[in-house]
Amino acid sequence: MRFRIPHARVAIGFCALAASLAAGCAPSGYYRVTQDQLDSLLTTQAELVKRVDRLDKKLDETRGGVSASRASTDTRLNQLSERLDAVVGKLEESQVRMTSLGLNMETLKQRSARQDSIRQAQGQSTGSNTLDPDKAYEAAYSDYSAGRYKLAVEAFKEYLRNYPDTDVSDNAQYLIGESLYAQGEFGAAIIEYRVVVDKYSKGDKVPAALLKIGSSNARLGNKTEAKKSYQQVIQKYPKSPEAALAKERLAQLK
Repeated sequence: MRFRIPHARVAIGFCALAASLAAGCAPSGYYRVTQDQLDSLLTTQAELVKRVDRLDKKLDETRGGVSASRASTDTRLNQLSERLDAVVGKLEESQVRMTSLGLNMETLKQRSARQDSIRQAQGQSTGSNTLDPDKAYEAAYSDYSAGRYKLAVEAFKEYLRNYPDTDVSDNAQYLIGESLYAQGEFGAAIIEYRVVVDKYSKGDKVPAALLKIGSSNARLGNKTEAKKSYQQVIQKYPKSPEAALAKERLAQLK
């Protein structure tokens, strides 16, 4: 704490000192005492300056230590973050591999089931390798019913290669389209449904094929083509169950 001496008193003191000096009557030892006090003050001031300098240095050292500690902490955090990212990456790779392995196992199971179906449908005649058409169809339909749509497509196509003109050939062709539709492959399904309409025009699956062509186009956002297919069903097969469904779906498009 600093003490302020009133300016009036300082002035009076100096005047008194000046008067004493002028009169030659300064007190004994006055100069010595005043000089000693001044030296003491200067010494104290110098010591205080040194102490302040030491405190500044310590403060700077402390700040430097804090900065170094913070930098070290940041470095360690970055290293930990990198290690964590590496662990997460390896975990994700493992999950992908497990998923892929699970899919491969499922595919193998489906193929095994397909082979079992074929073996069960195999003709029993000695020396005959020809698959009975009814059993071949049943094997393909078994895949379709079980949701093994990819295998069903293969099986029905193989059936049609061997038996293109049976009573259920149009059904097999239609179910190829249905298997593709179930997998969301609407463009491919349209192509297969169109084969039903063009190749098996006298079969009873034509109204259903036309209806599903409309539904596939609707799913693809082709509303104009969907309307055309629905209208064909209504006009050509007005009394069929598919015509009633076509009317409902046509109304939904408007």
